[in-house]
Amino acid sequence: MPKAEELMDPYLPEWAVPRPRLMERLRKGVRGPLTVITGPPGSGKTITALMWAAASTRPIICWVGCDDSTVTVRGFCAALAEGLSRAGVAEPASHEAALAAALREAGVPVAVVIDDFPARPGSAPAEVVNRLLRNAGPGFRAVVLSRSDSPLPLHRHRLAGELTEIRAGDLAFGDREIAAVLAQHGVRLGRAAQRALRERTGGWPAGIRLAAMSMEAHPDPEAFAARFAGDDQSVVGYLMEEVVDAQPPDARWTLLATSVVPSVNAELAGVLAGEAGRAFPDVVRRNAFAAPLGRGWYGYHHMFGEALRLILRHESPAMVPELHRRAAAWFERCGRPVEAVRHAVRTGDRRFASRLVVDRLAIGHVLGLRPREALSGMFESMPDEDTLAGAEPEPAIVAAAVAARRGDGPLCSAALDHAGRLLQRAPDEAAWPARLCLAAVELCRPGASAFAAASGDAAGLLGDVPDRLLDDRPELRALALAGRAGARAWDGRLPEAARLFEAALAAAEQAGGDFQRKRCLGDLALTEALRGNVVRAAELAARAGRLPEKSVSPEGRRVATAHLASAWEHLERWRIDAARTELARASLASSGCADPFSTAVQCLVRARAEMCRGRPEHALRDLRAAEAIVPRPGWLGRRLALAAAEAHESAGDVEAARRDAERAGGTAALDTAVVLARIEAGGGAAETAAAMLRSALARSAGAPAGVRVEAWLLDARLAYRTADRRRGRYSLERALRLARHEEIRRPFALSSSWLLPVLRGDPEMLRRCHPLLAAPPPPPGDGAALVEPLSSRELEVLRSVAQLMTTEEIASALCLSVNTVKTHLKSVYRKLAVTRRGEAVRRARQLFLL
Repeated sequence: MPKAEELMDPYLPEWAVPRPRLMERLRKGVRGPLTVITGPPGSGKTITALMWAAASTRPIICWVGCDDSTVTVRGFCAALAEGLSRAGVAEPASHEAALAAALREAGVPVAVVIDDFPARPGSAPAEVVNRLLRNAGPGFRAVVLSRSDSPLPLHRHRLAGELTEIRAGDLAFGDREIAAVLAQHGVRLGRAAQRALRERTGGWPAGIRLAAMSMEAHPDPEAFAARFAGDDQSVVGYLMEEVVDAQPPDARWTLLATSVVPSVNAELAGVLAGEAGRAFPDVVRRNAFAAPLGRGWYGYHHMFGEALRLILRHESPAMVPELHRRAAAWFERCGRPVEAVRHAVRTGDRRFASRLVVDRLAIGHVLGLRPREALSGMFESMPDEDTLAGAEPEPAIVAAAVAARRGDGPLCSAALDHAGRLLQRAPDEAAWPARLCLAAVELCRPGASAFAAASGDAAGLLGDVPDRLLDDRPELRALALAGRAGARAWDGRLPEAARLFEAALAAAEQAGGDFQRKRCLGDLALTEALRGNVVRAAELAARAGRLPEKSVSPEGRRVATAHLASAWEHLERWRIDAARTELARASLASSGCADPFSTAVQCLVRARAEMCRGRPEHALRDLRAAEAIVPRPGWLGRRLALAAAEAHESAGDVEAARRDAERAGGTAALDTAVVLARIEAGGGAAETAAAMLRSALARSAGAPAGVRVEAWLLDARLAYRTADRRRGRYSLERALRLARHEEIRRPFALSSSWLLPVLRGDPEMLRRCHPLLAAPPPPPGDGAALVEPLSSRELEVLRSVAQLMTTEEIASALCLSVNTVKTHLKSVYRKLAVTRRGEAVRRARQLFLL
């Protein structure tokens, strides 16, 4: 028979924290036949039931504790009979039939609280309670407190709606309960520290109270709360006494061995714990600290796992790397490379871990391109003194990836060079994974760009990987596609490049990394901008802008191409200040790691912005800087030459403008024809200019929209200049239709000096052009209308000035006195609102007077 003191009901301690939500659930649950409260040691099962019992008037409550005396049916029945007697139910005999009869005849509901209910199947308490639920009548209510799921037929009661369950997650303390415990111990924490404590303990009530007790005399409670974990001495002591040391030897070793993995199933437990691992099913069934994760997998409570790992390191330090090696090998066999590498890193063997990364093509995880499964931080903690001197390429490749992720260009280059030299001597059939991983790092190194000329080989290597391997590695697929797109763009095949960048973007979105997504968006946006697709470029640049300016993974990386595309779009829509802001951001993003292509394009966009501000000298300075950049694709060199021709023409240097335009390819292309036609028109050869331009327009279908808008506007200007209003209106209509589709305003803004007077005489066309003219006006002095028309003699003087003739030469050629020429020049300056010869020539060309 149990001792009298063992049968006494437990008392409710004064420090119990009120839990009204759980009290209400218990109150409602006890209306049914079965309530189960399941949680690990220290989760507050007994305290919760005691608080409910203390506040309850119905039903009658009987308390029974399970221990060594209740392992038999007879012993449990005796304990139950004694409990019913103390609760005021007529004293029954100590056998099941009498107990069932007493419960049926009690006349009022009787709730039997059974504490420390055993979890093993076939236990005496389980058998007795199961039979009483069937035979004791509707007044019998069982409240079972257990550390893990009891062997009662829970599924049957759950389906019948007769079961109330309160589990570890329900028992976890929230913010209010944590604050109450801390207050009991005189501890005050800020919100952040209290939140950290809740996260580290998972709300485990015993852990919270142990932390509060430790903080009572601690000089810095905030710092203690931030680092409190399962390796705290008080936690470890509690768990060793309550859980670990109470296990049989095989179960104890299984707990310790399986603590090295974040989740475990029966097969992995057998690999880690050996023969002892056969106890795993019983271990997780009896231990509420092992939470089921589904499909046979279990995970330990955070603090319990930390405590187990601390005990393992203390008792068997030599086994820790071996257990991680076993786990790495098992995960590799199962085709789970990320988990395999994580455990390989924890062995401390860099070569072993690096080989796993390379052989399984997991280099994208080290580069930070898969943020949800990143591996780079783990390798940073490993010693790397042999990386650049070893005889194997894999450690050097991984070191290069780690350096690339953190933006260390010199170390990345040194490691790549070392790995490349080693791979030159390696047989192709054995080294192809290393070559592919090396190519991936090449495409992600600081300053690398999908547009770089060297990317073709690296992208080609990745492009040869079988699709079945890249299906699970979207980050590598994105790198391969982006590299191939960059190679097409370098060759001038922009439509094909755009299609490949689209595919790369889809793969990057599947991988999930913000840096790779933003880079694909930026590269695609810039490609579309260079093609003249302003609307599409703006939409892509806006999507890139919604991602972090500094990437999260890899940390701190910026993307310049998105800002370049946005600057291009702003210029085309005549938002000069916005374009300058984006150019500044592009310069910041490429600072210290710019590739030649992006730098040259940045110079081109800056030069276009200076031209919009009426500063051709500044534009020429930027273009000269771009000309010095090598390597660069031929088509980009041609665009730079054209921009230089426009700047020279605007500055009044006709011969330099002509040389640059002819260097860009003559009249075969529409953009070159526009510049040459403008030069001819400025020299008075309007018919030659019109014929040249219209010939190019006839074959202009593939030219960018902005170039075609400029061409049709120039054709309209030439037609209106010769009084051909019909042709002028037709060309203006074509320009308007093209510009409206892409919302292009820049050519209209630069043409406002002649266009506005024309539109004032054509109200219908003015109404249609108004949306494109309703833009910020050009900066002062950029295209302002004439104060009054120039006389024919003033025009002759101005044309002579444009030919760089001196005042004396003009006087001699026009049979005028020097003073008369000076008078005409002063009048020209006044009417053009300028003060110098060069400004007069430049303004006259903008107004098509030359």
